[in-house]
Formats: sequence, structure tokens, C-alpha cells
Amino acid sequence: MSSIVRVRHGVKSFEIVDLLLSKVFPNRGDLVVVDLTYGYGRFYRLARKRIEYIIGVDIEKHEWEVAPSIFYQMPCQVFVEKVIRNEIVLPSKVNLVVVDPPWSHEKRGKIAQQIGVSSMPYHLKHIDSRSIIDAATKLAKHLSTLLLYRYKEPLSCKHIIMAKAEVKIIRNKGVVHYGVCIFSR
Repeated sequence: MSSIVRVRHGVKSFEIVDLLLSKVFPNRGDLVVVDLTYGYGRFYRLARKRIEYIIGVDIEKHEWEVAPSIFYQMPCQVFVEKVIRNEIVLPSKVNLVVVDPPWSHEKRGKIAQQIGVSSMPYHLKHIDSRSIIDAATKLAKHLSTLLLYRYKEPLSCKHIIMAKAEVKIIRNKGVVHYGVCIFSR
């Protein structure tokens, strides 16, 4: 049975991630995390105290707010395939796969140049958010571990916990979905 947490507008992503991790992994400080869309590492501002080791993956290296333990600069789909083929060896126990694909600028299948986001690295490489979600799901299943996501819609999975965060998107109210899913091979 999963639980749903509603989060009002103004609560930051890193606060929601910390809330989810505290509910799923109470009293833990030894987590091993693989983040497939690492970015600046903002998710871990508060949650870092729960994590021993972060493997960050992104197509671009940023000036990190929270540095990963190790970083792979490549598309997450390539990383996942290398892990599956044992070309990249992960620690023996990964507790969590994390994904927060860039989806806010995607609109009804239009290509990046048509929607004016051509400067975004993922869109420049024609990598859409759905393929990133699929890669994260594939890795979580391969590792038989949990998946924490932030996305525009809830994923079809067995949720342990889910958070629905209210947001304002250009004059309109909306909801961003956060969830922790469990997969088995």
C-alpha cells in the first residue's frame, strides 16, 4: 500500500526529496544512490546526510551545489547500457536510482528548435524525457532497487510513497509528481 503526500506551492524539490527519503529510509546514513540526471546536485541539499555514496550521471558537468562521489559525463541511456553489459561496475548494493528529467519545455512532440529551448543540452541532443524515464526504470529493474522520480505525470509502477507538489506554471496551477517505486526483475 502506498501513501500519498500533498505538498503546497513553494516547497523546494530538495525538501520533498528529503521528506521521501526520510519516510522510505528512516535512520539511514549509508545509502548508495545512482542519479541519472545529476545536474547541480540540488536534490541532496538536505538528504546528503542519509547518503554515503552518490554516483552522478549527466550529459554536462555543472558547478555542483552537492558534489557526487563519482561522476560520469554521458547520456543516461549510454550509462545504463554500460552497467547492464558490466562495462561500468557499480557498488554491490545500490539502494536507489534517481531521475529528474528535463521535461518542463517539452510540448506535444515539438522538436527543441520549434519551442525555443535549443540551448538545453538534452534537447540539443534530441533526448526526450520519456527515454530518460525508461532508462531509469530499466536500471532500477536491472538492479532490483527503488526508483525515486520527479516528473510531470505519475509513473506506472508500484509506488511506496508519492508526493504531489503544487506548482505555478505560467499563471496556471499544476502538479509535479514525485514518487518512490519498487521494481523487481
